[in-house]
Amino acid sequence: MFPRGALISMLHASMFALILQCGMTAAATIIITFTPTVGLGCRSLGYIIYGSIAILIMFLNIISTVLAWISETPKNSTDEKGNSKIPQKSLARSTAISLRKICFLLALTNGTGLILLSCLQFTSTLENCYCNASVLGRGVDSYITISYNGSATIGSRIFGTVLSGVVMIIYTIFVWLTSASPGDTDDASPDDTDNASPDDTDDASPGDIDHA
Repeated sequence: MFPRGALISMLHASMFALILQCGMTAAATIIITFTPTVGLGCRSLGYIIYGSIAILIMFLNIISTVLAWISETPKNSTDEKGNSKIPQKSLARSTAISLRKICFLLALTNGTGLILLSCLQFTSTLENCYCNASVLGRGVDSYITISYNGSATIGSRIFGTVLSGVVMIIYTIFVWLTSASPGDTDDASPDDTDNASPDDTDDASPGDIDHA
């Protein structure tokens, strides 16, 4: 079994990390999806792919952590080279290492893709007929909005901002509660209560008496 409380802590951390990731990704996707032309477009699809890969990385890391714990073996169950004598645990160890490498590559690719998406957006590369018409979501009913009133997007922008703010506050409270110290306790140990030894009570020796 896992160490006491370790599994619960891992589940709590994973749950709130999932809430943070989904909340932030959903907020960005909602804002861009409901900006005319309304529908799934190049930008919103990029955000969805980024969020999906991030969630996949999180679950793969959880699986890797569990397999790494399973692969832990006592000293008497390893050979002279330190390799496990139990095939199942050797397989769990190699799988855990492979999953961590896969997660690293996915995270590197995902982060690079998000930066690239931002660069494409800021350089107006995505300002084309295909992306502006939301062809991915609307299909044959796609169209390009030449101009629109800013009030048409105020609802989605407010909702996305509030959603991301609430999620961020919830996650901040969770981090604060889990990182807070259990309480100020008396740091004094019983050994510090009295350091005086019986030999220090009287330094006078019998030889120091008056021989007169």
